[in-house]
Amino acid sequence: MAYKDIVVEKRGRIVCVTLNRPDRMNAISVETGNELIEVFKEYRDNADQWVMIITAAGDKSFCSGMYVTEAAQKTEEKGKTEGYTIFKPWTDMMQSIRKPFICAVNGYCIGGGWHLVADSDIVIASDNAQFFDTHVNIGLINGVESAGFAFKMPLGIVMRMVIEGRRFRVNAQQAYQWGLVSEVVPHDKLMAKAWEIATHIAEEAAPLAVQGSKKAIMGAIDRGPTHGIPYTWTVLTDIQDTEDTKEGFRSFVEKRKPKFTGS
Repeated sequence: MAYKDIVVEKRGRIVCVTLNRPDRMNAISVETGNELIEVFKEYRDNADQWVMIITAAGDKSFCSGMYVTEAAQKTEEKGKTEGYTIFKPWTDMMQSIRKPFICAVNGYCIGGGWHLVADSDIVIASDNAQFFDTHVNIGLINGVESAGFAFKMPLGIVMRMVIEGRRFRVNAQQAYQWGLVSEVVPHDKLMAKAWEIATHIAEEAAPLAVQGSKKAIMGAIDRGPTHGIPYTWTVLTDIQDTEDTKEGFRSFVEKRKPKFTGS
């Protein structure tokens, strides 16, 4: 399928999705949202796709969030605020997928662009990345993506980012120190690192085990400490009789690299 706002590259079990609107700071329009839904659907349903990388074109901006020019026009036409509705379908889908997402932040990550970071499992950033929010500066609430950030980094920092708006910015090193990203690399090495991480997962990890681990961790967080840990024990049985588990044990005993198939 041909896309207008994104570029999709596939290498073996890995899919890389690149936001491709650098002239608009990779803002997400209605069409961008629809294209993300399509590529996420394929990722969810295609048993041969095991890992997804999300990044963006250009050197300045990863994603500036909502395409405000388009949203303002639609708001004027309809007489009610438009914009939020284009985010919910693809963010809901991203949150529901148990396969892993790697987010490679290559510049400004603003407002609605936070969704891609909040909903990814591994986040790395180039040394020129910056994270800030402009919702309150244009009269909007940041409630969803900021809640996602609050699960990853100190609440006080998130609150200041949201309430002070564009004036409070978090650079890449601060994002690393506060736990939002797991690694900061030179800008020109960002995608090499993203592909390296994805390759480790695709070639060395059993996909059902990866998905089950994500299910257990996220399920435990949803349930809290009292009920979360008991829940994780119930997830362990999901894949105990799969061929990949048997292959993992055999390869360990035989001292060879396992050949996982996702079955």
